Amino acid sequence: MAIQKRTLNNNVILITEPIATAKTVAIGFWFPVGSRFESEGCRGVTHFVEHMLFKRTSAMNAFDIACTFDRVGGYINAFTERDLMCLHATVPAEHIKQSVAVMCQMVSDSVFDKDDLEKERIVIESEIITSQDDPEEAAFDELYSVLFPNQDISEPIAATVNDVERLTRDDIFSWYKKNVASGALTVSIAGNIELDGVIELLEELEPRNAPLEIAQKPVWNVAKKLVRAPFHQNQIFAAFPIKMPLTEKKSDCLTVLNAVIGDTMSSRLFQLLREKNGYCYSVYSFVTAFADCAFWCAYSSVAKKNTAVVLNELESELKKLCSGDLTEMEIVAAKEHIAGEEIISSEDVEARMKRLARLSLFNFPLRSYTESIDNIRALSKEELSAELAEMLDFSNETVVVYGGSYGFKPFFKK
Repeated sequence: MAIQKRTLNNNVILITEPIATAKTVAIGFWFPVGSRFESEGCRGVTHFVEHMLFKRTSAMNAFDIACTFDRVGGYINAFTERDLMCLHATVPAEHIKQSVAVMCQMVSDSVFDKDDLEKERIVIESEIITSQDDPEEAAFDELYSVLFPNQDISEPIAATVNDVERLTRDDIFSWYKKNVASGALTVSIAGNIELDGVIELLEELEPRNAPLEIAQKPVWNVAKKLVRAPFHQNQIFAAFPIKMPLTEKKSDCLTVLNAVIGDTMSSRLFQLLREKNGYCYSVYSFVTAFADCAFWCAYSSVAKKNTAVVLNELESELKKLCSGDLTEMEIVAAKEHIAGEEIISSEDVEARMKRLARLSLFNFPLRSYTESIDNIRALSKEELSAELAEMLDFSNETVVVYGGSYGFKPFFKK
């Protein structure tokens, strides 16, 4: 059934994808505001607001909110990213109206009780400390600080413990009122949708403000840097900026190329670094995209003694690809891998709900998953090779090793 996008009377954007065979429905409230929009002195406020949505409205406490979803076998969750915040739920289809009603209360009528807030401050500080103890999470935060030094986009999403300690109730509640209670909002719903009463609930929300302007356009930093950290293994990143704008076809090309290079067990990097040589346990690649910048990155976590050889092998393999080594066989395999992923995720209403919002936020056409598969399969080797050559521009490469030195100093500035 057709995907529909409409703008409601209060400027809430509603995107729906009915799936007649589903017995469930997934609902997402998407706010185009995240950590990169925060100013000095207000770091971590979006993530703090996300936590406080679950605490109390004028009619419900935290237990009431939890029971709404738990007692129908559904669930509700939220997350904050650098450029957005999302509140989302998945429930049996018959409970869509009740679920939307509670979510509307959470985003329009949370009271930010002082005692709740102080208890949640402790929870958030614990979350931050836990992430600092996780080598991979800590390494990714450091990667951003190297790629975009001293820029808003590189600030940790949850901020630091000191940042969170400084936030006042007024700071947090003001941010909520401006950017959530009346901030720009896209609602995406996928599954067995019955909209009777749902649109009315959404139109009762406050009129929406225009999205915040991005204050600071990211500037890419070309570097080779060793960042010392007290972990047993070294984590290696090789990152390349992607030229903007990010079009639908460019995104499709990057998805296929990423599958060829490092996103699958049969990919070049996994086979070379893990299967053939046993240099590491973890190796993969990924694309990260925002409205105004994007990058592709290869990642591996390696024993310190293997760091130099992995750096050399990684660079050699990427340069081999650029020399015209991309084959039709691996292109077809990558396309079919992506097609299979699309088919599998199409049976997950949450995945389809999130897909709708991501397409909309990037201003891509709201295609069905079958249309997306057709577009992927239609990409030519020439188109992919051209995108690969543009992406793997070694004059713009940034390499980061997070850990300790072990025989690879020539790669890095002190």
